[in-house]
Amino acid sequence: MKILIACYSWKGHTRTVAQALAKKLGASLVDIEPQGSTSPVSGGIKALLGLKGNIRSVGPDTKDFDHLVIATPVWSHNIPPYTRQYLSELSNSPGKKFSVLIEMGGSGAERVTAIIRKMMEAKGMEFVASAVTLEKEVDANQFDTKLTEFAEKIQS
Repeated sequence: MKILIACYSWKGHTRTVAQALAKKLGASLVDIEPQGSTSPVSGGIKALLGLKGNIRSVGPDTKDFDHLVIATPVWSHNIPPYTRQYLSELSNSPGKKFSVLIEMGGSGAERVTAIIRKMMEAKGMEFVASAVTLEKEVDANQFDTKLTEFAEKIQS
């Protein structure tokens, strides 16, 4: 099974977890990168309002992959605008499987997972699993057990 992990990370926590997961799964990893200057305030407002943000092209075509993992933080109890833009641009996704990896400081994972599920299922994708890590776990390097369990669900 060919797995693609699409990751948006602002402070690096989400990227750290996504890199570790990619290693466990032998997956490809692409970064979702904002285009132009960004600020946490404007990004947070866009997230709160459910808006998209401009991103550099990361090749969102999933035709060469069987499973997509979306790795994203939670902003304002919502999807960051850059993750939302990436998800809206996905192509060749019907019939593919997807999973969601949330990294956050506090709360909002259930809501963000539900929003992503709705968006991806509307594209004809099939949900497999989700996992949540906290910033303090990443800072302490104490997220391996969660990732191992998540990787097993993806591979089963």
